[in-house]
Amino acid sequence: MSDLKVVPFSGKTHLGQDNQEVIRLLEDALQMARNGNCHSLAVIMLSNDGGAIDCWHNGGRPYVMIGAIEALKADFIRTNIEAR
Repeated sequence: MSDLKVVPFSGKTHLGQDNQEVIRLLEDALQMARNGNCHSLAVIMLSNDGGAIDCWHNGGRPYVMIGAIEALKADFIRTNIEAR
């Protein structure tokens, strides 16, 4: 399993570091797809100016995708909201 996780954007002072981490994770995901190990995908990307891109493709077992999204959501909430 890849180490794809929520990538916190900390603002313009760390923008270069955030971009490098986002690119690294996208390259990991692309390599996994090239290896033929993937059939479903969900992507959410946010820009500093408030723009967002979201897309998904589900090639099967939608309940597994929902479970992964819920796990990611819970991790995001714990890390970014409850940690305050």
